[in-house]
Amino acid sequence: MSGTEPWAKLTRHDDGSLAARLPLLDHCLDVGAALDAILPVWQPRLEEAAGRPLTSQDIARLIVLAALHDMGKANRGFQARIDPAVKQTVGHTGPVAALLRHSGLRQGPAARALFELLMGWGADQHLAAVMAHHGRPLAEFHTDAGKHSDSWTRHVTHWMPQGHDDPAIAVVHLIDALRARWPLAWEAGPKLPDAPRFVALFAGLVTLADWLGSDTKRFPVEGPYGADRNAWRGDQARAAAVARGFTPFGTPPAPFEALFGNAPYPFQAEAAAADLGPVPLIEAETGSGKTEAALWRWVEMRRRGEVDGLFFALPTRSAAVQLHARVNRAVQALWGEDAPPAVLAVPGYLRAGDAKGQALPGYEVRWDRGEPGGAEDRRWAAERANRFLAARVAVGTIDQALLAALPVRHALFRASALARSLLVVDEVHASDAYMTGLLERLLDQHVAVGGRALLLSATLGAAARARLLKTPVVPLAEAEALPYPALSGIGSPPRAAMASGGTPKHVRIETAGLIADPDAIAQRAVEAARAGAAVLVVHNSVAGAVAVAQAVAALASELAFRVNDVATLHHGRFAATDRQLLDEAVEKAFGKKRQAGGRVLVGTQTLEQSLDIDADFLITDLAPMDVLLQRIGRLHRHAREDRGAFGRAQVLVLRPEERDLTPWLDRGRRERHGLGNVYPNLLHLEATLRLLEARPDIAIPRDNRLLVERALHPEALAPIQQEGGAAWINHGHTLAGGVVADGQRASGVALDLSLPFNQLVFPDDMADVTTRLGARDLLLDLDPPLAGPFGGQVTRIALPGWMVGQVASGAPVERLDDRRFRFGGRDYRYDQWGLRTDGG
Repeated sequence: MSGTEPWAKLTRHDDGSLAARLPLLDHCLDVGAALDAILPVWQPRLEEAAGRPLTSQDIARLIVLAALHDMGKANRGFQARIDPAVKQTVGHTGPVAALLRHSGLRQGPAARALFELLMGWGADQHLAAVMAHHGRPLAEFHTDAGKHSDSWTRHVTHWMPQGHDDPAIAVVHLIDALRARWPLAWEAGPKLPDAPRFVALFAGLVTLADWLGSDTKRFPVEGPYGADRNAWRGDQARAAAVARGFTPFGTPPAPFEALFGNAPYPFQAEAAAADLGPVPLIEAETGSGKTEAALWRWVEMRRRGEVDGLFFALPTRSAAVQLHARVNRAVQALWGEDAPPAVLAVPGYLRAGDAKGQALPGYEVRWDRGEPGGAEDRRWAAERANRFLAARVAVGTIDQALLAALPVRHALFRASALARSLLVVDEVHASDAYMTGLLERLLDQHVAVGGRALLLSATLGAAARARLLKTPVVPLAEAEALPYPALSGIGSPPRAAMASGGTPKHVRIETAGLIADPDAIAQRAVEAARAGAAVLVVHNSVAGAVAVAQAVAALASELAFRVNDVATLHHGRFAATDRQLLDEAVEKAFGKKRQAGGRVLVGTQTLEQSLDIDADFLITDLAPMDVLLQRIGRLHRHAREDRGAFGRAQVLVLRPEERDLTPWLDRGRRERHGLGNVYPNLLHLEATLRLLEARPDIAIPRDNRLLVERALHPEALAPIQQEGGAAWINHGHTLAGGVVADGQRASGVALDLSLPFNQLVFPDDMADVTTRLGARDLLLDLDPPLAGPFGGQVTRIALPGWMVGQVASGAPVERLDDRRFRFGGRDYRYDQWGLRTDGG
């Protein structure tokens, strides 16, 4: 351009006038310095994906390419945005394609310089990856873009010279400056690796480098500029990388006892073995210490140089919240004051280490500890959900990891950030073919770039185990005979692993046709509580749980679970601030240190997995055996002497009043209680019910393997299907088709990073996919706020995507009264029973 150096970032005074501008060249060099600072941690993963070691020249070329990420900002349309009166928004990534594709622009010096670089380095795919740094591949760089010129021709006019004004000259100057800064990149040498997974991994790292290099606290818009800026920006980039956990970090020597306060059980020590392959599986009963085994494996793998970070993925938010504190304590015990803060990767919580954050306008966060020395930098990954996987240590929900396997914005960043970490997936079971299919794809792409994973389960059946560990499904008799507890892995057959060595937990099971009678359920719960039992009631649906909780509160308010003296229950439809109160109250009332005395806690699946809950008596809706065993794991979790009449664990399993489940095959049935919708496989439910009726006394862990296989194994289900007649046979065929369809659907929507980068397509609308995943909560800001049911105010609430339906972007939120609001033409109520549609 003539006379004016192009800018990359601006700041303005309150009146809108220009305060300062950051030159494009400086910003590009900042981002190059940022990639230079973070590459050492990810270099082993890049080399695994490339299939060869990276040379110093490879590194220099990757840095230069990352620095070119914003070269498109030189275009006239973007630069015009310096004038606040200009309303037209012109971008800076897609326009680069016009510079390279248009017949006239291709002859200019900028395009020639770029082609020299792209052809000489073999970097065509890499440039497409760089231009995806805002979170998704661009249509302008797709392999078919030349056939559909409208994807890039609209940008041509913004590059065309006008008199002495040639925007592309700024690109030439930028390339010259980068050549001077990293001359090794232009020396003769082999071309860059172009394996698709290498390019995709690089794409995610460019996004990370851009975020670091765009931090105006580290790289202020107002300067400094000048000859010494390269040294200054290098120092700034390294400081940011160190503070945010993106540089190598040693592991101090420490025994198991120092981290967890006790000697390891044999299986915990053996779980750290190096011969279990890239994806080991630990199968052991609930409460046996699988979490500590996973953490110890991570520590030992760090010492062997196999991994750097840790992402602990759990099935529910409540489980993640509770486990976060345990992981953080272990990390602090290992590293002391130098410990990286364990991030709670749950949207809305803003927790890193022991610090809690408060969301402020403009995506800012105020942390409750304002220590000097860059403490906020260390909590950077906790501030936004799309950064969670970049934390060195994070505990979150499985959906945060699965988003790395779907073509949604920032999936490539998530996958790249996760690549350096041990991915621990807790409470794996045969949930459904769709979720298992996504998990398969995630594990495949993670392992393909050298990532490592660990699966934990108390109840994994042979079919699910075979699918995840890439082995054939063994016959039923062989499956029942497999050891339990056990360690196995891809390429490593199951081997016995002794767990705690404690006495088996004997459980007495009763079944009753009360699933649709909340008053009768409440009566049984209250009777047990009055006898001194800590009673846990788990329903398959929120509506069912609310009905029972209300019945308990009406029958015996003094025994109902309470938060700040308000009777309530536990499920996922509470505002984040109230969920924190609920989780803390659950831990206090039903945790390891709970006081003696009767009480009743009602909830949903949020109570069944990974929570350290200790109950005396369980009342639960009928569910598949693997799920029931998870729920039973909440009973007698710790040694206590005050259980009275409930010295033996007891379970009441609720079924329909009529024992025959055939009517529940009717998909149109209104009252389902999770039978056929939450848990669609009624063969699993029928097999589970038969087993419980035939074996009212079970022992854990002795019977875990047998119970799971006889309720879930295909060979065990076939006779039930045949005996049931046409309706059950048709149901079985429908299920089989659905399983195949769900598996195919998961494969169809999941990212395929084996494709060349310029063939990747991210659909514009992935709402259905993310809603099914449970990741499409819509965060609503409430102004004025609602009155919180437990005190305080609710300023933000998440609406599940399935509850919202189709709502126009920017739709207003109308507060109706202290408890109700209207959004998208629908009224909602939020009170002590959680969020629901008004009247629902």
